[in-house]
Amino acid sequence: MITIRHSSDLDLETIEDIAFRDQPLRLHPELLEELGRSHEGMAAALSNGQRVYGVNTGMGYLAGTGLRGPELKRHQRNLLLGRAVGSPPYLPAEEVRALMAARLINLTSGYAGVTPDLCRFLVDRLNDGFTPAVPCGGFGGAGEVIPLSHAFQTFIGEGHILDPDGSVKDAALALAERGVAPYEPAAKEGIALLAGSPGTIALAVARRRAITVLSRQLLAGAACSIDALRAPLEIYGERGDRLHADPVLFGVLTRLRAALRGSAEDRFGMQAPVSFRVAPQVLAHVERTVARLTEDIDRAVGSVTDSPAFVEGRFVATGGFHEVELAAGFDALSLALIRAAELSGQRVHRLLDGRFSGLPDQLTPNPGPSCGLIVVQKRVVGVLNELRRLAAPASVGAVDTSLGQEDAMTFAFEAAEKLRWAEDLVRDVLACELLVARQAWALRGGRTPAGLKEIADRLMDAVEPVEEDRPPGPDLTRLVGMLKRGEFGPTFERQNRRTESVR
Repeated sequence: MITIRHSSDLDLETIEDIAFRDQPLRLHPELLEELGRSHEGMAAALSNGQRVYGVNTGMGYLAGTGLRGPELKRHQRNLLLGRAVGSPPYLPAEEVRALMAARLINLTSGYAGVTPDLCRFLVDRLNDGFTPAVPCGGFGGAGEVIPLSHAFQTFIGEGHILDPDGSVKDAALALAERGVAPYEPAAKEGIALLAGSPGTIALAVARRRAITVLSRQLLAGAACSIDALRAPLEIYGERGDRLHADPVLFGVLTRLRAALRGSAEDRFGMQAPVSFRVAPQVLAHVERTVARLTEDIDRAVGSVTDSPAFVEGRFVATGGFHEVELAAGFDALSLALIRAAELSGQRVHRLLDGRFSGLPDQLTPNPGPSCGLIVVQKRVVGVLNELRRLAAPASVGAVDTSLGQEDAMTFAFEAAEKLRWAEDLVRDVLACELLVARQAWALRGGRTPAGLKEIADRLMDAVEPVEEDRPPGPDLTRLVGMLKRGEFGPTFERQNRRTESVR
């Protein structure tokens, strides 16, 4: 059970615990008392007749329209309804839980001015598996009012939630099944649920998790190819460490050496192609880009992104909802992964060429009657063409919306979905590299390096060597599935930590 005493207790690791490990949580009584005092102060400030955007006025172009009487009472509820313009497909359940956890950060900060009841309601829904159906994209506005309206209209019994089997269910029915009455938003609570950028934070947490595994899988694939080609190893050796003023690159080289431990001493050729020699630099770039995203997540999680925020008795408009750093980070990661996939594709072609490997062309044991694995490289070419079309940034392209009131947006959800697509395509290329390396190992007939034993054993169990022509598609489908499940990465990472601790 995670106990939240202050909003700062909800950091990146806590969000992961809640969203991806289903850890329950509770709010400390002292925090609930503080939230009660904050809401009372906010209500007192409103009673003085101050005009506050989205609280007693309209939104966007209608910000100049004041609200009072029955309109004011209905307004916070209506805010959650009229902006739910999205459609399927929906975000995975874990990412929606991350969004809800990230939303809780601002609500518990005290700067949102919400009641303790709303925070308790949100925590209870996290604990009882109530997961709103939030669309993946189609959000061309400033901030996140569209996805957040889908997320939190469910609290008032509107919209849909996700069932564990992936189907959708009416939110009112889901609340009734839990014996819970729909929530009635108090003053400012509708806009507090819609303000800020918890969705972008959640997507960044999810993409960081996925790409951290994928980056280590890419390193494993490069190590397999280096050994399968019998590429000279000196370029990855310890003598070269003093040439690099780069701790990230040093870490990559250390892991490569651990993977290649026990590689056969006989090497083919004096110098490997560039795609083999610069693999450490490109892999370090991927890891560094992930590290930069992590820094930006930490900054975003520690910031109040509400607008307006309630600070020292006054309502303050902010631009914190514009998470341009995270949106740009998604684009940067897409480019880093595309570069790594291009090298992987080049290595596939070199392994199929006997001039570089010393093995039969096309890695066929029976040249002529059997084409070997040359067609695999053609699949790589097609996938890389698709990847290169994803290189254009999604986080640029401001357009006027809300009749000009909103004229800047991050397109963070679109950038994150493009990155998700790129991840899938990179796994496809990596599966091709693993398949070709496995065939090269079979043709050499020698043992694989001790450092790659666990990965090689899994690879050889999953895929039989090609003795005569057969459709390689099912083999690649199997390998892609293994990569999606995180294989060929985490085991290697544990091995690396053991190796580095000894060193």
